[in-house]
Amino acid sequence: MSRLLLILLLSVSLSAPIFSQNADCEQTLNLAAAEFEAGRFYGLPSILKSCLEKGFSQEQKVRAYLLLTQVYLILDDPLAAEGSYLKLLQADPEYVANPAHDPIDVYYLSKKFTATPILTPHFQLGLNTSLQRVIYDNNTSSTPNQVATSKIFKLGYQLGGGLDWNITNRWSIGVGAAFSNKNFKTIVDDKNLYNRLTAVEKQSWFDFPVMLKYSADSGKIRPFFYGGLAANLLVGAKVTLDMNHQIDFSSTNVGVSQGPDAIITNKRNFFNRSIVLGGGAKYKIGKNFLYVDVCYMAGLTNLTKNIYRASDGKFDPLLAQYGYASNSFRLDNVSISFGYIKPLYDPRKKKRVVRSLLEKVGLKKVSK
Repeated sequence: MSRLLLILLLSVSLSAPIFSQNADCEQTLNLAAAEFEAGRFYGLPSILKSCLEKGFSQEQKVRAYLLLTQVYLILDDPLAAEGSYLKLLQADPEYVANPAHDPIDVYYLSKKFTATPILTPHFQLGLNTSLQRVIYDNNTSSTPNQVATSKIFKLGYQLGGGLDWNITNRWSIGVGAAFSNKNFKTIVDDKNLYNRLTAVEKQSWFDFPVMLKYSADSGKIRPFFYGGLAANLLVGAKVTLDMNHQIDFSSTNVGVSQGPDAIITNKRNFFNRSIVLGGGAKYKIGKNFLYVDVCYMAGLTNLTKNIYRASDGKFDPLLAQYGYASNSFRLDNVSISFGYIKPLYDPRKKKRVVRSLLEKVGLKKVSK
């Protein structure tokens, strides 16, 4: 008990100077505001100097630099005013001057600056599920009309990251890179022979999307949407096969043929393409974000590669052992990911060329 009391006393004694310093600097800020209201401008920089160097919180720095910006504008010192507003943006990169509550000259000065990140990295991980879109149905049955095929969703996972190049506060071009595990299950029932073939295919991919992205630029929760194309590299594929033979589908007398996973990477096309559509929402925490992202990838490429041809004298061993013949198909994938965004804020003065270009294309209003 005495040890706990000692820890509490130490905590209070260490935090007391901090609280005292914050209180003193709040008084200093109030004094500076009173001096400003009284029209005594020249002494304000010296009043705020010590707390700006080592005492103000981030919120207090914003108020102090906003006050100094107004002072320097009144004193007709535009360079000092610009320097103060730049430091304000360094304290709060998402500060946006508003004529409803800021002096009009500060509002117009703010139009010369932006803190929009040039690049924004993000990292994510999540789950996915995949579905085949059959182009041509291949089977070994002598009575194809007696064959029923079922496609069953299986869970996979993905992890990766990306980088957004911000054109404006709301529009960006994003590139990504992710490793993903994509799985799907197929059941083929031959009602004529009472055979049931179950195939579970597990694939390993590297996905490289390029997207045009729109995102809300204010608020605690910020929705976003995107669309684009992706290059998809299928680097590994294996299939687990089970063949059940029954006297009839209601019989308990079952013959099972099962073996180890078969590597079928050579039966799949390595380079593939897909359309990417998605959206989600970002949740602001300090200067960074947590986000959830739902993405749909629609495959454009036939994954199946025909490597066994009778004219070449080649024969597929899986065809003889299990009666397995892969369909020609495209693969669609739906994923949900959770991630972290760390904007690389860059408070800076806008370049005239950029401002002129934004004015011409009508995007000036969405830039800080």
